[in-house]
Amino acid sequence: MTASVEIQELWQQHSSASFPKGYRDKGINGIDLPLLDAEIAGCIHMYMHTAEGLDARRVLSLRERLIDLNNVVLLLNNDELVYFNRLRELANLVLQEVDG
Repeated sequence: MTASVEIQELWQQHSSASFPKGYRDKGINGIDLPLLDAEIAGCIHMYMHTAEGLDARRVLSLRERLIDLNNVVLLLNNDELVYFNRLRELANLVLQEVDG
């Protein structure tokens, strides 16, 4: 699978960014933020680095976790908002390519 240049650039930025301080053990509305990040990033990594892209199970997982991320982002600000907004944009772009 060849991801768009936009996804590749955003992924590079996200991969080199540090997880927001103070959020390593934090959950919001019952959503574990480190786990949410890991699950979404794992799907994006698989999309970027495998010839097959995402299977149906991972597409569904990415969609479900994106719903959680959309709810969490509304409650964030500062550096954590930048971090999770970028992750949200990546997830949306990957889903657009998968659906396209």
